Amino acid sequence: MNLIIRKLKEEDLLAVLEIAKQSFSMPWSLKSFREELLNPQSILKVAEFNGEIAGYIVLRKILDEAELLSIAVKPALRRKGIATELMRNLLDEIKNSVKSCFLEVRVSNIQAISFYEKMGFKKVGMRKKYYLLPEEDGIIMKLDLN
Repeated sequence: MNLIIRKLKEEDLLAVLEIAKQSFSMPWSLKSFREELLNPQSILKVAEFNGEIAGYIVLRKILDEAELLSIAVKPALRRKGIATELMRNLLDEIKNSVKSCFLEVRVSNIQAISFYEKMGFKKVGMRKKYYLLPEEDGIIMKLDLN
């Protein structure tokens, strides 16, 4: 597999936006991605598979913690290990600067929950009615990095 993980660049934004639209009922806007790209506390990466943007990951560091804000892979390229490589690459980058990483996931997103558990995240709480379209609770998950 010809997979490259690299920092997201401005010229990647339209491809990333399209992946978000294909992946989420309420995808991020171009403005949201741009704001994260300009935030010095944020890390944005893409996975290139055979020369095309196949997926992305967005994380924001807050002091000694981090929050995974978004991760997605093109539907046609899922279940090929791309999300795993994005996550491993990012966690390797932050492991010496943060103690723990948090995320929220829809209670109905069994595949994502299973993926996060495989990556070492544990369920630590709930956010009632956290998601819209459809309205749904969110599970808070945490990964301890040290």
